[in-house]
Amino acid sequence: METAGLCHRCAPAVDGCLTLCVIDNLVGLETPKKIGPMLSTADIIAITKGDMVSQAEKEVFRDAVETVNPRARVIHVNGLSGQGTLALKRAILATPPMEKITGQALRYAMPAATCSYCAGETIVGASFQMGNIKKIDFGEVDPCCGK
Repeated sequence: METAGLCHRCAPAVDGCLTLCVIDNLVGLETPKKIGPMLSTADIIAITKGDMVSQAEKEVFRDAVETVNPRARVIHVNGLSGQGTLALKRAILATPPMEKITGQALRYAMPAATCSYCAGETIVGASFQMGNIKKIDFGEVDPCCGK
């Protein structure tokens, strides 16, 4: 299952089933704190695009990831060279398979649909949004000078 992973509604995990999060080094050092359950509850975290940053940046990013989820196994994977893919494959295959997921429990309760997007709304605009959404009014923009 591929997900945005921002809440347990977007990232449901079945108890006893392996969860994997793929994140790349280029998303910024603050991103691991913002991703949510997809990262914080993952069993394995694959960090990609390490070839595009320095070794120091890789280590700082990994530390930020491990701060959010200290229980996960973190594996650096390079899609171009294949480095790390064998370790990732072995980690996945080491997980016992599940016979079926029907009747299994979720790891965490799913939240109620508290925003219009969780409830299925697809149209953007104040008259279509409801729930736990807070709007900021920045005032009017003067078209002549942009202020």
